[in-house]
Amino acid sequence: MSQGTESHLEHAEHTRHAAHDPFDRRVAMTMAIIAAALALVTMLSHRTHTETLRLQAVANVHHTQASDKWTYYQSKKNREYMYQATAEELPLLAKDPKNPETATQAAALAGRWKQTAKKYESDTEKLQEEARELEAQAAEAESESHHAHARADRFDLGELGVELALVLCSIAVLTKNVGFWYSAMVIGVIGFGLGMSAFLVH
Repeated sequence: MSQGTESHLEHAEHTRHAAHDPFDRRVAMTMAIIAAALALVTMLSHRTHTETLRLQAVANVHHTQASDKWTYYQSKKNREYMYQATAEELPLLAKDPKNPETATQAAALAGRWKQTAKKYESDTEKLQEEARELEAQAAEAESESHHAHARADRFDLGELGVELALVLCSIAVLTKNVGFWYSAMVIGVIGFGLGMSAFLVH
């Protein structure tokens, strides 16, 4: 316990001495600014990655819905063809010279089947439109997700640059080398600029 207290006291003493060193104070202020920039770029990066995943999920949902619509469309289209074919064949198959009423009944039934086929045709046209609309929405969401992913990559690169600047500041404090401090500021500005350039990605 006393060792922990002594460690804290020693750290406080070093901090007090560092506070009197103008170089350390300037680097500490730079580190605070870089840390704030890093927090901003990191937050934007995480949000953009989340947006990319959300858009990919939306695209997948629309693809699934479109696939379901096309399956339903195909089943309705098959029924439409079945009713049309049967309606055309029935009058030919039902001809019976011994029973003239059979032809009349077959013609009436064929007429009803043709009406049913037309209903299926109308249904399939609507399903086709809905499926194509869902495919268009899926393509749009995919395009937006690619755009968000490209922006996220820029934020990630910017984050890397700003983190490197923070490391260089720490080295500058430890070595008292002004070169590391200047390098940190330059790399920090470049990294932050690269991160913010994500907003220019089209």
